[in-house]
Order: sequence, then C-alpha cells, then structure tokens
Amino acid sequence: MIATPDNVTLHGDGLDHPESVCIGADGVLYAGGEAGQIYRIDADGQREFASTGGFILGLTCDGAGAIIACDCAQNALFRITPGGSVARWCDRVGERPLVNPNHGVFTADGRFLFSNSGDYWSAEGDGFIGCVHPDSSTDVFHAGPLRFPNGLAIDPDGRWLYIAQSTAANIVRVPLDRPDGSTEIAFDLPAGTIPDGICCAADGSLVIGCYKPDAVLLGHPDGSSAPIVEDPTGELISRPTNVALHDGRLYIANLGGWHLASIPTDLTPGTIHRPVTNSEISDHENR
Repeated sequence: MIATPDNVTLHGDGLDHPESVCIGADGVLYAGGEAGQIYRIDADGQREFASTGGFILGLTCDGAGAIIACDCAQNALFRITPGGSVARWCDRVGERPLVNPNHGVFTADGRFLFSNSGDYWSAEGDGFIGCVHPDSSTDVFHAGPLRFPNGLAIDPDGRWLYIAQSTAANIVRVPLDRPDGSTEIAFDLPAGTIPDGICCAADGSLVIGCYKPDAVLLGHPDGSSAPIVEDPTGELISRPTNVALHDGRLYIANLGGWHLASIPTDLTPGTIHRPVTNSEISDHENR
C-alpha cells in the first residue's frame, strides 16, 4: 500500500514529533513529544496532560491506567498517573546508569523489560535490556552487547522477546525464560533499513516501524518481510517509529511529523499484558 489521504487517517495533529504511540485498555491513544509532553488523544481531541521535561521515546500502559515513559534526555523511566502526576521510576539497574532508555513491554509475570539503547554510533553496540520486577527490584535481563536495541515485543505464545536493533538492520529474539546472552536473528532487513518500533500480531507476525525508509513492514514467521505501507514522499508516514494494533487499525507514530497515523488492517494484536505497577522505586530497592 502506498500512503495517500484516502487510506491514511491522521490523529492528534499538532503533536511535537511523536516517537511513541500506545493504546490504553479503554482504547484511548497516548503519545509523547520531544520536550517531554505526554498526550492523551480521544474522541474529544488531543491534549497534553503531563510532562517529564525531557524527550519521550516509548510509552507503555499498565493495568491501572498509568504510563511508563522512556525519557532519553533524562536517561530515566517515568511513571505518569491518569491524573497527570509524574514520578521518576527508574534510572539505573544496580550501579549501571541508563543511557537512552527507549521502549518497554510487560511480561505475563509482571516484569517490565526495557531497551537501554546506549550509544547510537557504537560500532559493536553497547545496549542492553533492563528489567523492573513486580517487587520494584531491578536487574539486567540481557547484558548484550546489542546494537542500539529499540522496540521490543513478546510473541503471542510468551516464548520470545523480539528486539529491534536499529543500527544492525535486523530483529533478533531471545527466550524469555533463558536470557543467557545468546540471540538469534528473526528478521534480516534490507541494507539501509532502520527498524524502530515493533509489535506482535495474534498470528505470530511482527509489525516493524522503520525510521528509514518511511515504511512499515510485516515480518512473517518464516523470516521474510514485506511492506504494509510505504510513503515515498514522507508526508503522511514520516520517520515512522512505534506501532500498535487496535480494533482493526494499525497506529503509527511519526517522529518526523506532527501526528499519529492509522491505516485499516486485518491484523489483530497479540496478547498485551497490563499489570499494576508500583508507584516508585527507591534507591535501596535497586540491585
């Protein structure tokens, strides 16, 4: 599909270069801005209801309607309540400070796994996957090194964590129950592709938002991939990043634009876990 005004719907026009899109259990859209804005987008329009003051990358909704936001300017995770209260939630794992926290996902047992992207220009990669446990303790889930790990997704069977490596042009996966440092390539993407956000569909396929080119791909279980939507002019789909499936539509964040976009789709979302998170993580609880 080539993006046109006939097949692409715009949401929340006037957003400040949204990197992120997530969808609450009630179907409300949330996005973040490059000055720390947290936006709520519903039938009444869009409004900024909170701010971290940094630069928002990934957003993840929990079971109480709170949002965990990855802030790459402040190198921290923040927890935002439905009423707009903002609290620093995590800024290190053990003695290891976060560098470019990027995107997070909840597991079935209530862990919050997040990508710590590290230095974009590192040739070998220095990124890792961090973990916040339900008891608020933290540790490293996968030590890497990973090449700018970005979007994360869990397969419908709960066996695999998929990790987009932006500077390696691939998607790797690791077993959720055995993060022993090994990774396997799930999708090798064409040279020049920069994968960013990902989400799993119920049939086991993987939706891949690509910062470059301006396209969203569908990765099939056999390892092949093909475009779902492309925008040769980068007007409607502009530097697409995070992606989400909901109610017959694919929602796309556009870091290069001022809006979220959506297109109709037959894909249905995979299982989304929404535990209720603790309100804060104190220093003595980090390990």
